[in-house]
Amino acid sequence: MPLTEQETFKTKLQSQRRIVIPSLLRWRYKMESGELLRIRLKLFEQGSYGEESFLAKTGADMRLTVPKLTMEILEKKHEKHLTGAIFEVTLWPAPQETSHSDEAAPQSIQSELLGRIKDTRSTLSQEKEK
Repeated sequence: MPLTEQETFKTKLQSQRRIVIPSLLRWRYKMESGELLRIRLKLFEQGSYGEESFLAKTGADMRLTVPKLTMEILEKKHEKHLTGAIFEVTLWPAPQETSHSDEAAPQSIQSELLGRIKDTRSTLSQEKEK
């Protein structure tokens, strides 16, 4: 059961622009790494203004990484470094693209590209050994 509705929580921004999704949310929605989510960040302090939204995939450790540009925009707005600051984070499912009958499925395209990458890597490693 992936994330189906909007969820809001508060968390500290960790080093390297990382945000942890609370375990209760992960368990409730049986979230897995690689899920695509829409995220809205808002600094949680009195007199705070502005928020930024972006798309992100959950990492293997179920953390989200805030894009560099988004972080720079927030830091400019608040005129301070934000690592360790408390943020109000809102998550909701990313919009699903509809596939047309004449287009290939995104999974098959991804599998094909990954196969090509593996082939290229094996070819390069074989050439390196010679």
